Formats: sequence, structure tokens, C-alpha cells
Amino acid sequence: MNQKLKIFLKRFGIYNLIIWIVIGISIPVNVAGPSTYKYTDNDWDDFSYSPDYNETEWNILLDPHSHTFHSDGSLSPRQNLLWHISMGYNAMVLTDHNTYDGIDEIREIARTEYNDTIKVLAGVEWTTARIHMNFIFPPTVISEEYESVLTIKSYIAKPTDQEIQNVIESVHSIGGLVSVNHYSSNRRLTDNIPTREQLFDWGVDFFEIVNNDEYYEENHQFCINKSIGILASTDMHEPKQVYSWTTLNTSEFSEQAIFNELKAKRTDYIYNSFGSSYSVEHKLNPAYIILFPLIKIGEIFEDAYSSDVPGTQIGILFIYIYGVFLLVESFRLAKPRIKKVVQERLKRKN
Repeated sequence: MNQKLKIFLKRFGIYNLIIWIVIGISIPVNVAGPSTYKYTDNDWDDFSYSPDYNETEWNILLDPHSHTFHSDGSLSPRQNLLWHISMGYNAMVLTDHNTYDGIDEIREIARTEYNDTIKVLAGVEWTTARIHMNFIFPPTVISEEYESVLTIKSYIAKPTDQEIQNVIESVHSIGGLVSVNHYSSNRRLTDNIPTREQLFDWGVDFFEIVNNDEYYEENHQFCINKSIGILASTDMHEPKQVYSWTTLNTSEFSEQAIFNELKAKRTDYIYNSFGSSYSVEHKLNPAYIILFPLIKIGEIFEDAYSSDVPGTQIGILFIYIYGVFLLVESFRLAKPRIKKVVQERLKRKN
């Protein structure tokens, strides 16, 4: 092996090592790293918003889908509750991904400090590589019961049709409700996601017709055709403006009355495609500023993975990555020749 090839392979090995270290750090930093802002419990003291709606027809504004830092959200359970109150909600369901860690805390705060302002129902987002579904539990169900329904807790798990049906049946067996989340919008799931008809046959209770700022007309029409319940949710991970509220009408302001209306599927929704106001200024997180370059690199890979053609997009990314190396190496190898040509031309001019 000649010396030039040895040098090339050595440099290629070093380049590979650096690239894969950066990729290996940037992806988890983007997924589970620091939030953009540093939130405090006082951030919403001077802000409140309420949508326009018929208050004689509806008295409950519910968010059935939100997250805290116990999964991939940015807020603590208390902050999540305070944000919901500031955005006009008087009911919510905490649905962290595959965990119930924040449920006891947020319900205790709601019951002891904000009992006349907001009610909280226990829930969870069952997150797998095939389907995302929210489970909403009756107030009377104890934690040991609802924790038992999650036999599969992996984001990358691909449960079989039968396993999905078994989980739905387990939720129903303790009186819970099942909602299908952001159907059709999560491109990572579209290759192997069950059809709406299958989910209907398996007994799901709701489909989200609004998730964050997206309205799903096909979901809505399917729910109308099949008499399935509808939900509009924030899917809040970081606090920001709101686009929808699920509306209900209860005879009393209690967790059980709200759950009863959900179970009866007597829900409607408010949807504002422009979004609410949100003038709260949060302080930038120093950790986010320091890790910003790695987070952005991680976002590039996440966007490629979430694209319509993930294999192609990721392949193109690596063509760019190794193309840069080849361009630099080509220039390095050509540099002596370029230098020689330049020197010869300068001599001829002189």
C-alpha cells in the first residue's frame, strides 16, 4: 500500500470517527436535550386567554392530550396545569408517553390548589412504532389498575394487530376510553398503521380531529359516518398559542361528570386556524444556547427520518457528508499541482 493511500485512509478514518461522534451525540440531544426556554411557575401570572364560545351551550373547555418533562414535554406538572388555566381550559388530561409519573402530582395540585378552576383526568399516550393512542381513565380507577394496561412501553415496538386489540380491551375493562392520536399526520407510522376501519372494529372511542394546529377532515368525516367521538387537542410539548378546545356540557363541575360526558361521546370543539394570542416571554435556556449546533444537526436527521422518503433523504444527507470529505481531499491532492501551475505562470509573467 503506497504512502498516499495510507494517509488518505487514515484521514478518512478520523473523519468518520468525528462524524459519527457528532451524529451519536446530536440525535439524543435533539430528542431528549434541554428545552429552548427555561420555564418558571410564575411565567403565566400576567397572562390569560379565553376563546369566544357559546357559554350557555358549553361549560367545559377540555384539552385531552398534553405532555410534561416526565416524557418529552418541557414543563413540570404544575407548569403544565398553570399553562392550561392561562389558555382558558378548565379541564385537561395528562397523557405523557408510556408513563404515568406526573399523574399523582398534577391531580394533587389541581384538587388542593385549583379545585374550583380546573379538573384533571388521568391518562397516558401509548406510543409505539405502529400507533399512538391516548387512554383516558375514570377518576375512580386507582393507579395500580391503569398502570397494568401498558404491557408494551417501547417507542420502537411494533405491536401486532392482536396486541393492539388486547390493549384496547384492557383499557375498556377498567372503564377507560381510547382515542386515536394525529391519525395520518405522523409519517413514521404510515407504512404499517392500522386502518381507520380496523380501529373502529377494535372498539376505539375517539379520533382526534384537531391536533395542535392541524385539522383532519378525513378523521372528522369518518367519526360522523361511524358515530365515533371527536376530540380536539393541543398535544402540548412546549407552551405556545392554542388552536382548539374540546367542549362539553356537564351538570356539575367534577372529574366524574366530565368523564361521564366523554364516555357518552357528547363532545364538540372550537377551532381557530389562526391560533390564540400568546404574549408570554420565556427566558432562553443557557443549556440550549450551548448545545444549539448539536440540536440543529439532530433536527436535520429527525426531519429526514420523518420525511415522505426517509431512506432517500438520509441517503442524500450522507452523500453531502462524505461529499464534503471527498471535495476537501480532492483539493488537498490537487493543491501541489495548482501551486506549481500558479508559480509557473508567475515566472512566465516575470
